[in-house]
Amino acid sequence: MAVSAISGASQRQGQELLDRQCWNWGRDIVRSEGNLLLEAGFLKRRPPEGEAGSSCYMLALPGGDSLMLWGFGLLYGTARKGGVYLNRYQFLPVWLPSQTVQEPIWNPDTIPTAQTPPSPRVPVDLTVAAIRRIADYEEWALARCGPEYRRAVLSQWKGRSKRLEPQALPQAWRALADAIDGQPHPEPVEKSN
Repeated sequence: MAVSAISGASQRQGQELLDRQCWNWGRDIVRSEGNLLLEAGFLKRRPPEGEAGSSCYMLALPGGDSLMLWGFGLLYGTARKGGVYLNRYQFLPVWLPSQTVQEPIWNPDTIPTAQTPPSPRVPVDLTVAAIRRIADYEEWALARCGPEYRRAVLSQWKGRSKRLEPQALPQAWRALADAIDGQPHPEPVEKSN
C-alpha cells in the first residue's frame, strides 16, 4: 500500500531528490579515493553467482534498524514497525512487514508485495526516518569530502535539479521530512543563475 498522506508536491520533490541521491551514491561507490559507502559503514552484498541483479549496500543502525541501498531505490527497515521501500523513480513509499525486509533483494522485481500497515501513520514515520538518515549521510559526505566533491559528482549528472547547491541537499532532505511529517520547514537555498 502506497503512503497516501504524502502530498503530490512532496512526492515530486522526493522523487527528484531520491533520483539525485541515487546518482550521488553511485558516484560515491566508484570514488577514486575509495568507496565512500564502505567508509561510512555500509556493507556490500552481491547477488549470488548466477542470479541477476544489483549489489545491495546495507547499513546497520541502532536498535536493529537498517538502511539498504540499490541503484533502483532504498529500503529502510526496522525490527518492530516493518520497513518502507522507496523506488528511485516513483516516490510512493511501500510498507513491508518486518519479516519481509530481512530477505535479500537484488532487483526491483523481487520487492515483496506491499501490505496494509498496522496504522496509516507507520509508513509515514518510516519514510520520515529514512529521509532523515539520507540527510545525515549527505552531511557526513560533505564534511568528509567537501562541497567541491559533490559539485564534481553533479556536473556529470543529467538530472533536473542541478541548481540545488550541494551544501543545501541535507536541508532539502530535512525540509521534505518535515513536510511529510506535517511540520513547517524553511525552503532549501537554490543557486542563482
